[in-house]
Amino acid sequence: MRSVPAVLAGVLVALLATAGQAAAHAALLGTQPAPSSILVTAPSTVTLSFGEPIQVTTDGIQVLGPDGSTVDNGGAGHVDGRPDTIGVAIKAQGAGTYTVSWHVVSADSHPVSGAYTFSVGHPSVAPGTSTGGDTTVAMLYWLFRALGYVAFAGLAGSLGFLFLCWPNDFLTKRLTWGSWAALVAATVADGLLQGPYSAGLGLDHMFDSGLLAVTMGIPLGTGLVIRMSLLALTAPVIADAYPFGRRAVATLLLSGLAVTWSMSGHDADVATVPADVLHLDAMALWVGGLAVILVAKPPPSAIARFSRLAAASVGVLIVTGIFQSWHQLHALDTDYARLLAVKVGVVLAILGAAWFSRRWLRTRPEAVRRSVLLETGGAVVVLALTAALVAANPNAPSTPEEGPLAFDTGGPHGQGKLQIGVLPGTVGPNIISVTVTDAAGMRVDVAELDAQLSMPDKGIGPMTVSIPRTGMAMGGYRAASAELPFAGIWRLTITVRTSEFDETTVVRQIQVT
Repeated sequence: MRSVPAVLAGVLVALLATAGQAAAHAALLGTQPAPSSILVTAPSTVTLSFGEPIQVTTDGIQVLGPDGSTVDNGGAGHVDGRPDTIGVAIKAQGAGTYTVSWHVVSADSHPVSGAYTFSVGHPSVAPGTSTGGDTTVAMLYWLFRALGYVAFAGLAGSLGFLFLCWPNDFLTKRLTWGSWAALVAATVADGLLQGPYSAGLGLDHMFDSGLLAVTMGIPLGTGLVIRMSLLALTAPVIADAYPFGRRAVATLLLSGLAVTWSMSGHDADVATVPADVLHLDAMALWVGGLAVILVAKPPPSAIARFSRLAAASVGVLIVTGIFQSWHQLHALDTDYARLLAVKVGVVLAILGAAWFSRRWLRTRPEAVRRSVLLETGGAVVVLALTAALVAANPNAPSTPEEGPLAFDTGGPHGQGKLQIGVLPGTVGPNIISVTVTDAAGMRVDVAELDAQLSMPDKGIGPMTVSIPRTGMAMGGYRAASAELPFAGIWRLTITVRTSEFDETTVVRQIQVT
């Protein structure tokens, strides 16, 4: 039994080594047929190639014909055993424009989608339809993600309180067992909901064997399996079944549990995973300890010891939080940045309540419980925001108001405006023109301008649009023939890069009739 901590330490090192293999969202490298191409004869298959291994369900590629009907055979899969290439057979209807819409799961477990068009013979217009994501599945996915964080905090925090602040407390163990059971339930729910969430399907697909196989083939699925295994090993720790090294075993198991979240996060790598683990462990010790104070009502001496532990945990949270923000946040004009700002604000409010708790511990012990209740409530809000941040894309832009779009890349001469025009604004080929001006209103060229089109309510896109310089005047950019095959609200996303390192993204909604 004395060798158990050493074995677990080896397992933890292996987890940390493999956790850094999760990459950023998968990028589409090429397609057959090519986007916007006009073919003489109809193809029999559509093939997509990505920059990393991806997972796809049988309905992950949808091809719509010129009349809007589905022409694929519903059997999407990997081509010739290549993990980074997928395809689907189609039965072309004849001349006209075809729309390809795809949904895959990248190596970091996040759903990635896109779309493009090609034509046979000549371009045409079709009123086709496509489905978006299921809001019920998305809400449940977020709720169980949040429950997982809350349960982990209760589990790790109560064990930490038990070992470091108040040994042999029966009520603390009741909280520990309850948190353990809640984390098991949240882990199972995550595994069942990941497939429908990624594919934009409903709850009736929770037990779809194909979707479950896709989930198990990505880092998130691997992390969930490892998490369940570690939870099984944690049960004897709670039950006092380890005669030697119980504290060391618990530390290794809880750190391993934290790795299972980090290994499927945003841009997980060797540098970020240790910071993520420290962040999660510090959060759990703090928040879980607050829960123990509320539920078990420990003596003042135990609260005093926890106060010192909480202060150290908060210090770790601040340092690792700053590092994570620096690593993940590339622009301030995104929903991710706004969520992060709200989270920071709530954390600052919690720190204020914690300051009063430490002060009242010496002068007004009866008021400590009230302050701790405020801390705990704020901590739950922070965990819910954390679950939302995990599901959000750090680089996905938010939608501004109508009119010229202001941008700020954060570098020298990085401020200006984009004047955007879309003509004729009807279904079919359109000209997208962009004029770039600096802060003084003068037309300027930028290092790079990229554009994408998507139709979120129909689950279509993003479609990459080539928008080169016109060559006629400074600051002029134009996409000569951007295909908009469906009527409705389209989302035009423009990324402006003013130097090798400075860029930002803005969005314009386009009404197509």
